[in-house]
Amino acid sequence: MKINPTYQDSVFVNCPFYKEYDAFLKAIVYTVYSCGFVPRSAMEEDDASNTRIQKIELLILNCRFGIHDISRTELDKESQLPRFNMPFELGIFWGAKKFGNKQQKEKVALVFEKLKYSYQKYLSDINGVDIKAHNNDIEKVITQIRNWLFTTTSKNTIPLPSQIIRSYKYFIYNKLPVSLALHHTDINDLTFNDL
Repeated sequence: MKINPTYQDSVFVNCPFYKEYDAFLKAIVYTVYSCGFVPRSAMEEDDASNTRIQKIELLILNCRFGIHDISRTELDKESQLPRFNMPFELGIFWGAKKFGNKQQKEKVALVFEKLKYSYQKYLSDINGVDIKAHNNDIEKVITQIRNWLFTTTSKNTIPLPSQIIRSYKYFIYNKLPVSLALHHTDINDLTFNDL
């Protein structure tokens, strides 16, 4: 991560943080970096003096862009309840844009769902918003993030989706395993900052 990423370069990543979503998280982080931006997450900081919500509020305050994946609505096996963290954080992001100062009103969001229009069953208040369905396809996630950043910024040096997908696959299947082996590290030991 850049030492001091600017508001204009920072992308708040609001997605599930569990093993089944790990490949998507890696693709999101890789794509954001490939496009010249800095992915930001509450997982980047380990400060016990701040609550998780305080970390999220501060990140949202400092990020012009936000990627929000609200696609994971499955019930928890033990509690039989869904997790509402991602829609909640999306609401904070939109609230910052709606009620914030001039800089906050510049916020731009990309919202993902798994299947087209499935959000209407669990978050119908956002009807009419241009939500992207990724169909659990990592290449689609990469393409949609790249295209979104390309159309919402003035950066014209952003690589084409096919270039990012090709370099991402090479990184994941070739460079990363070699690097992990050289450092005797397991991929599960990597933190968000390591990514």
